[in-house]
Amino acid sequence: MHRKKRKSYLPAWLFHLGPTSYEAREVLLLTFAVISLLVFGTLGYSTIEGWGWFDSLYMTAITVTTVGFQEVKPLSNYGRAFSIVLIFIGVGVATGVLSLLARRIIEKQIKWVFKKDKMNEAIDWMSSHTIFCGYGRLTKIAVEEYCGACKEPPKIVIIERDEDRAIEVESSGFLVVRGDATLDESLISAGVERATRLVSLLPKDADNLYIILTSRELNKNIFIISRAEDDVGEKRLIRAGANKVIAPYRIGGQRVAGGLLRPHVAAFLDLAGNGNTGDLLLEEIVIPDESPIVGVSLRDSGIRNTASIIVAAIIDLEGQMKFNPSADTILEKGFTLICFGYKKDFDKLEKLVLDTD
Repeated sequence: MHRKKRKSYLPAWLFHLGPTSYEAREVLLLTFAVISLLVFGTLGYSTIEGWGWFDSLYMTAITVTTVGFQEVKPLSNYGRAFSIVLIFIGVGVATGVLSLLARRIIEKQIKWVFKKDKMNEAIDWMSSHTIFCGYGRLTKIAVEEYCGACKEPPKIVIIERDEDRAIEVESSGFLVVRGDATLDESLISAGVERATRLVSLLPKDADNLYIILTSRELNKNIFIISRAEDDVGEKRLIRAGANKVIAPYRIGGQRVAGGLLRPHVAAFLDLAGNGNTGDLLLEEIVIPDESPIVGVSLRDSGIRNTASIIVAAIIDLEGQMKFNPSADTILEKGFTLICFGYKKDFDKLEKLVLDTD
């Protein structure tokens, strides 16, 4: 025996919202209830008292909101009884609206707390990661280029005090610490003691200087890249403990001058340096301890013949760079090879250099 389907007086489209539209459905139902209450009251006063539509709507509004204005016109006993019913219904609808708003606020706060705790837990378990201080235009480009050049998603933590930018960081899929990067607690929360790299590209040299000093105090071995406004600031940041300092304005000016004086050379360097889009790469690779090419000459290593890679320079353990090394150069563990070639050939190079089996 089939049970007769119960008729619903609510709009059918309210029940066709997906399961993820639960919040929207609640809002729409309450909105529908408020509109229905106004229509019900208007029709009631119009029918019982014989008033016009506007007077009936006005009376409904002041009755439901309980503002205490005087009656539009004297009410009959039936009209007063209807007003009592309307007040109770209005209080019920208002209670529902306030409950929804309160629940949404509480749920939002709880979700934010749980999300923050989960993010802090993820950062606490993280090590050998990279910390970016601030998420301005320069840092944003640096993060995009860094992630694009990595074969696997890098471990990144970004410190940002602006809430809008912090939300942007989260939407990009990165861990974020909300706070001032110049404060010790923000750097500690980001795991500076366990990080291997820190990038501070804040616009003020004083802020970058403080971050460098604090980070170096908390982690002696961390590699720090910072930004300087001029040559004087660059020297100060180097003395403070930065491993690498960039001056955006000077670099930009040099690129412009290079484009004017040597346009083809500039185009070539852009092509070689942009590993995210070009086929040519200018990369560095460190020779591990157990590499098969340790103790072998550059000629016999097979780098130039097997991998078809050009070794532009070699950096030894003392940090000395030798450009265009000769074929008789003996490769040692810990040497850094600055190589130039096509993307497809770098896989052969990695297999040749990093194969420790």
